[in-house]
Amino acid sequence: MKIKNIWRLYPLGILIGIVLYFYWIGRDNKKQFYDSILNEKIIASNDWQKRTIEYYLENGLSINITVLDSIDLKIGDSISKESNTNHFKIYRKESKGVYTFYDSYNLK
Repeated sequence: MKIKNIWRLYPLGILIGIVLYFYWIGRDNKKQFYDSILNEKIIASNDWQKRTIEYYLENGLSINITVLDSIDLKIGDSISKESNTNHFKIYRKESKGVYTFYDSYNLK
């Protein structure tokens, strides 16, 4: 390949860079979620990916739920999790304002 035509590889390099960036961000989020002890509320959600809904916690972490997962999360739910596990419990607020156990889930 001539030096003049090497510029044609730049879009491929940019695409690979974008994929690697999102891979590293997702891997770091999963590791932080696994390592941390949680007792947080879900404060927001985003479905910009259309196949995945991303729920944001108060401490800055997020939980990604795909359409294949059989879990129902809502804004305002409370998440409780021990350290070094992917298993968490979901608590939902009742009409009286008291959080009660709703469901448990394992992200693996």
